Amino acid sequence: MTPLAGLGRACVLAAVAAAVTAFALTRFGAPVHWAVLCALPAGGVALLVARLPRATDVVWSPPPAHVAGATTTQASALAGRLAEAAVDQDRFATRVQPRLRRLAEARLRQRHGIPDVHDPRAAGVLGPELHRLLTDPTAPLPEPAELVDLLEEL
Repeated sequence: MTPLAGLGRACVLAAVAAAVTAFALTRFGAPVHWAVLCALPAGGVALLVARLPRATDVVWSPPPAHVAGATTTQASALAGRLAEAAVDQDRFATRVQPRLRRLAEARLRQRHGIPDVHDPRAAGVLGPELHRLLTDPTAPLPEPAELVDLLEEL
């Protein structure tokens, strides 16, 4: 369907809504000129509603010029979560800390054969600050430069 066909159909719907409203108002005893004047907003609303996009409408947009890999998407999602976690401790404890913990556990299994961060050997390998950041639910999110240094230790 072309945009003009959609606009034409919306205009017809608006005109019908306005006519029905004017007819109903005259049947209730309103003077014709007042009925027409009051029917105009009803027609305008019908026109706006008819022109709203529907959930089933196809939105044609060009594909992105640069397709980002999974790493870029995950990094941007992590950056957003870190920004939220910087102002909300609960978000850090529920969203960021578990992901950092899984990352550290994967690295510990890969390089040192340690199954998880709660293993006694993990504290020695990770260092006290990073171990606390990963295991303590009340640990605050460090400053960005300090967080970078801690993640470099991984």
